[in-house]
Amino acid sequence: MTEIIYGRHPVLAALRQPDTPLEEVIVAQGVKGAWLHEVKRLARAAGVRLRLQERAALDRVCGTPNHQGILARRGSYVYRDLGALLDDLAILTGPALLVAADSLTDPMNLGNLCRSAFAAGAHGLIIPKDRAAGVTPVVAKAAAGALEYLPVYRVTNLADCLGRLKDAGLVIVGTAADSPQTIYDADLNQPLALVIGSEDKGMRPRVRQQCDLVVSIPMAAPEIGSLNAATSGAVALFEARRQRIMAIFKI
Repeated sequence: MTEIIYGRHPVLAALRQPDTPLEEVIVAQGVKGAWLHEVKRLARAAGVRLRLQERAALDRVCGTPNHQGILARRGSYVYRDLGALLDDLAILTGPALLVAADSLTDPMNLGNLCRSAFAAGAHGLIIPKDRAAGVTPVVAKAAAGALEYLPVYRVTNLADCLGRLKDAGLVIVGTAADSPQTIYDADLNQPLALVIGSEDKGMRPRVRQQCDLVVSIPMAAPEIGSLNAATSGAVALFEARRQRIMAIFKI
């Protein structure tokens, strides 16, 4: 089985991998730009087939006209599992930073969260196997290339996975709008897994029970209620990054 990814950043990021998983790249006729020269160079160097098609054909394959004139076929996305996650944690040289997405169903939210996680220095993102969005072309497009670098771990039971992470020495920090403690009061400069709840119901009870700490994002306009999952995750992730930078430079 093959998977479609589309958009300039996702395709270029995949082409830049030493062992690119791409089988072919398709560019819309009439597309121009400096980025296209880079695509051609990378595809030629990697031995990836490159061909032109009418833009309407790309619209049909992608299911959207928002493909920026380029798509690629690749082998199906390969998730990592809990065993791989624990192995990867064992070889980290600094404090772990993981993101656990508890039943996000909106692929745009998941893709944007992947992008923010990678930009903030997270070591991976964890998703449950059932009743949640997986890695799709829409997710890959929203992630803007981050999925070529950020491991995605897919687990059968997220609550049990968080329990295993606690046993491995990580602190589990959940996010919820009703928590009296804010992200700015919490110590995020330690090995931790940051849990982001689903778009409508937040964290599930069993997942919340695994949290050592639950924090909120203080809102200047409480009428809003809460931020969406991807935005909440980005705010919390970059607060963790800020604290880690301050610790490194002893600010």
